[in-house]
Amino acid sequence: MMNFFRRFIHEQHGAYAVSCAMLFPFLFGMLSLALEGSRYITERARLSDAMEQAALALTAENNGAGQPRNSVLAKYYFSAYMRHDKRVYEPTVRVFTGFGATGQKLEYVEYRVSGSTGQDSWLTSSFFPSFPERVDIGDNGAARKFRSNIDVVFAADFTGSMNDPLPDGGIKIDALKRIVMMLSRELFSFPGVVNKVGVVPFDWGVSNNSGLCILPFVSNSSEAQNAFKDTKDVLYDGSKPYSLISQYFDLRATVQAIPSLSYEISAPLNDVSSLFCMAAANTSLIHLTTEINEINRLQSMNPNGNTLVSSGILAGAHELSKGEAARRVLVIVSDGQDAPEGLGISAGLLANGMCEKIRRELSTKYSVAKIAFIAIGYEPTEDWEGCVGKTNFYTPETVKEFESAMRKAVFEEVGHNIIKD
Repeated sequence: MMNFFRRFIHEQHGAYAVSCAMLFPFLFGMLSLALEGSRYITERARLSDAMEQAALALTAENNGAGQPRNSVLAKYYFSAYMRHDKRVYEPTVRVFTGFGATGQKLEYVEYRVSGSTGQDSWLTSSFFPSFPERVDIGDNGAARKFRSNIDVVFAADFTGSMNDPLPDGGIKIDALKRIVMMLSRELFSFPGVVNKVGVVPFDWGVSNNSGLCILPFVSNSSEAQNAFKDTKDVLYDGSKPYSLISQYFDLRATVQAIPSLSYEISAPLNDVSSLFCMAAANTSLIHLTTEINEINRLQSMNPNGNTLVSSGILAGAHELSKGEAARRVLVIVSDGQDAPEGLGISAGLLANGMCEKIRRELSTKYSVAKIAFIAIGYEPTEDWEGCVGKTNFYTPETVKEFESAMRKAVFEEVGHNIIKD
């Protein structure tokens, strides 16, 4: 036996085997750390994404501290992102409020979500360096949104078709009045915040409280001041009154003038036919106000006439520009295409950058102005979705969907992620 060992050492038999045996723990340790380490780094990145999305969702809903819904929502995001975890522990949700470092004392609400998940290691052993059999991975996320004051203007379609019912039986104009009143009461009830609401009813033009019919377009001719008189001669000649008066519209100059309101094509309501400015109805705009009694004037207003959405948008943008709130929202409500078709007025304004100009002019240093479009029961041919953005474009078919769309248009603000712990 001793001779065997002497020959083994002398002849160096098994040198590679001994070397491999000595290196085995090191090699497997490196393999374990490389595989498991990269997996856990990836899992933590996924957990971080889940935390941030959960914080955003909680901020958007803003249920308040201690609500069971907070944990349910956070765990939902954990399970959606961390599908291979063995264990998902109860998340911790903390809610903070405070004021931003600005002169207007903008109040914010902040949600911070933290949690951890359990993982089982694939390569674990006491013979080489490795991770423990079970590893807990933790991370957190945070999001904040400002509870700033808000000015909202509803540019509301008051054309004859708004008297028609929706598929579930509700009348469009009745639903519009009820929802605007409901949202106004909510906005006015916010403690410590001064919110304002305005309403701009429109058909082919708008009427103000001084009894003036206004087509809010910059004119291309001094003859435009006689435009309404000219239409009386062709009052019953189909679309001719509209094409006659629209020939005076300078669409490019109109966009450039936003948010100013042009009175170049205007006349007293008594001198205007029923085709324009709801002249046959008791309808006029409601300036930005904090008084629910002012908004209640809607109840006595009646729809009439044909649709020209852009007249409501231009007048609505002008009214909203008078506000001083940190956030400004223009909600456009319509139930049909511009009529008569083929004049290309709204399309021309869109092509000249009307929506971009409104956002640029109405944005504040605290937020970008929001435009929302609600198309009740129809699919617009004009690119209103491109104008307002996909998330601000709604096509409700029922009263319930209409109410949901109006609420989202006014209140929905997700917030933004901030630096986490």
